[in-house]
Amino acid sequence: MADQRPFAGYRVVDFTRVVSGPYAALQLALLGADVVKVESPAGGDEARQMSPDPALAEADMAPAFLANGINKRSVALDLKNPAARDAVETLIQGADVVLENFRPGVMDRLGLGYAAMAALNPKLVWCAITGFGQTGPRAGAAAYDARLQAMSGLMSITGQPEAGPVRAGYAVIDAATGMAAAFAVAAALLQRERTGRGQFVDAPMFDAILSHMGPTTAEWTVAGLKPGLAGNQGTSGRPTANLFRCRDGFVMMAANNERQYAALAAAIEAPELVEDPRFADWNGRKAHAHDLRAIIEARFGEMDAREIEDRLEAAGVPASRVRDIPEAIDDPQVAHRGLMAAFDAASGGVGKPYSLVGAPFSFAWGGPKVTSPPPTLGRDTEAVLRELGLDDAAIRSAMS
Repeated sequence: MADQRPFAGYRVVDFTRVVSGPYAALQLALLGADVVKVESPAGGDEARQMSPDPALAEADMAPAFLANGINKRSVALDLKNPAARDAVETLIQGADVVLENFRPGVMDRLGLGYAAMAALNPKLVWCAITGFGQTGPRAGAAAYDARLQAMSGLMSITGQPEAGPVRAGYAVIDAATGMAAAFAVAAALLQRERTGRGQFVDAPMFDAILSHMGPTTAEWTVAGLKPGLAGNQGTSGRPTANLFRCRDGFVMMAANNERQYAALAAAIEAPELVEDPRFADWNGRKAHAHDLRAIIEARFGEMDAREIEDRLEAAGVPASRVRDIPEAIDDPQVAHRGLMAAFDAASGGVGKPYSLVGAPFSFAWGGPKVTSPPPTLGRDTEAVLRELGLDDAAIRSAMS
């Protein structure tokens, strides 16, 4: 049966590297697109070496690369080689989408810029991911996730007041940008179906994170309130939406309404939370937040985090012990959803079985699917060049 996934039959030429662009391309690959990743033969995507594990880094198969490499094909070509550049131009001529995250002007200097390629392929959807966009006073400036976390104001609201700002524990802006870029490409392809015209998508990291922070920025632009470091306080501002210490760790709780508050009191056997007039309503609870926390942590201190989590979950109070990554992956919900894709030792490049996170959503039919492991560098070069009609001599010339 023909592949029913939305982008089956679409070809994406992917020049991206590190995180944001590869994550965008991954979304399209999971939904059926033939993603051909064009890499330099001299090491390829830098993410291939970004690992504290020396063996994986030396093999050019670091976890940072593997995580976004599912379902892709790798073509290793030196774009300074005229024959290789000609082959890539032919590849783009037959493609539906180009993804790149170079600084503005880099692709033009290679002779493979949007204007030149769109002249050859007017239906091409081109997505350029950058730090700040194609225009403006910061266009062309270097941007990595950490810099953008500071520039965007994200770090000004992340961290403890007494300790100062901290960056998020993963590349949150890269991920936000990648998903925004994938959505924009999908929208441009739908637009093309209606109009017959290609599109240039300008997808800056700075814009993406400010968009994700829309409700927080609105506190300033609408209410005139400048958000600050909130520690682990939930966005609701409720004193029972916070991190609490227990006997063997921490529990993050989000008791945000009256039902949840009453259920909390019953679950931890602390009737004073509802009987004490100081805690009669949210205003009183906020005014006496220190005393409220003392009562909760006194009860939590008598229990392990897992017991508290179980009690609160049974009572309908949103809460979780603070888990590490192995615990999160081992949650039975992950297995039920089929979220992890398993690869055996024969998959190539890693030398052992491993698993990676798949699509963050599912369809009733024709949805995202894992069909191939992340590619070793240049694994598919010859196969793709033959698909373009190159003969043996031309392939040797392009790969030299």
